[in-house]
Formats: sequence, structure tokens, C-alpha cells
Amino acid sequence: MKASALVLVLIALLTTSAKAGDVAEMRPHGFSQDGRYFAYEEFGEQDGSGFPYSSVSIIDTQTDSFVPGTPIDVLVKREDATIGEARRESATKASALFETHGIGEDPGYLAAFNPVSELGQEFQNLRYQATPSLYVADGIYRLKLEQFPASAEGICKDLTVDVQGFRLTLADDAKPADARKVYEDQRVPTSRHCPSSYGIAGVVTPRYGSKGPHMVMVQMLTLGFEGNNVRWLAVPVRP
Repeated sequence: MKASALVLVLIALLTTSAKAGDVAEMRPHGFSQDGRYFAYEEFGEQDGSGFPYSSVSIIDTQTDSFVPGTPIDVLVKREDATIGEARRESATKASALFETHGIGEDPGYLAAFNPVSELGQEFQNLRYQATPSLYVADGIYRLKLEQFPASAEGICKDLTVDVQGFRLTLADDAKPADARKVYEDQRVPTSRHCPSSYGIAGVVTPRYGSKGPHMVMVQMLTLGFEGNNVRWLAVPVRP
């Protein structure tokens, strides 16, 4: 499927999810001083119940895996509960791990942001500058996402969902023909909840001079209770 067709599919599915499922918001919490760890939060109101939720993840950027004890998932099962309440609870539960891993010592840069609400954008391509500057000279990159059919696992086998995986390629802006693969799914974990589509939604970069990776923030369509939900992944890539 061509990139333009993928964009149309994603937009169509997101129109459905806006009527039924829920779209999670995302906030980065930054890196450890050495770039080894990165944390982010996603939150919203659960489809079906309407209960507020918050999920905090800490990524080991060297192994591309969750730090033990995360994600920290909070769902406040009260009709009068607020998203702020859920976020405060997850922040409290995450505080010890944040301190242990030095999260936020380097807040990083939200170098690019391209969520599904950014109309008219290409979800499969993103051109960005790693360090904020008015004088663009170097450190400019081009990301591309391609998705492909993947084996369904767990409950996804019993449902009529075309489970998809994805790969990322990265190129220097000055040499787009020299793009190299920086990530590719070997399997799609059940924790993704039967993903059917992906898009590049942004990049968070560490401070200038850091050895930490760029964190590609990927939005994905997952199977929800009342329709498609939109959730987030953080993928470390090294230019």
C-alpha cells in the first residue's frame, strides 16, 4: 500500500475512533542525564466506561524495553473522577522510579510534533531538526514509517483484525537516498492490543551533546471496547 493510501486509511479509522474509541494524549517527561532512560505519559478517558486513565512508561533506551515496574497504569473507576486525578496518582506512583533513574535531569526537546489532529500532514514521513535553533545548518533528519502485515497473537487471533507491524528508516536531510533502517518489528507484542495502523507523531531529542537517542513517538490504532483507540509508542533511534 502506498504512503498516501495509508494516510487515507488512518484518517478513516481515526474518524471512527473519534465516534467510539478514545485518543490518548501524550506528554514526555524527559531523559536521564546520560540519555540511558526516557519517560513519557499517555492519558485520557477510557472508551466505554468514560473513566479517566493515565499510564507512565520508562524506556531503557539501550535495550529498547520497559524498565521493570512500568508501565504504571492508573484507572480511576468513579464517575466524578477527573483526568487530573488519574495523572496525579500515576505521578505519585512513578516518583520513586523517576528519582532512581534520574528522569527529567535532561528534559529534552520536543523537536517535532505531528499528532493525528494535525490535519493535512503525512503520518508516514517526518522531517525535523534535532536541536531547536533559528540557524538551521546541520542535525536535520528525515524519518519514514512503513507498515506490514504481522502475525496475530493471543486474542488477536480470534478477532477479525489485520494486525500490522512497522519499520522506521532514517536519513540525513542532505542525503535522503542514504536512508537506513533504524527499527523493525520482529513480532507484535500482545500489549499493543491488536494494532491495525501506525503514524509518526513526533520526536523527542536529548540536549545538545548528549549521547542519548532520539525518541520517535509513534501513534497506533489499537482495538478498544467500542472502536479503535489511539495509543503511543516510544522508539529509540540513533542518527
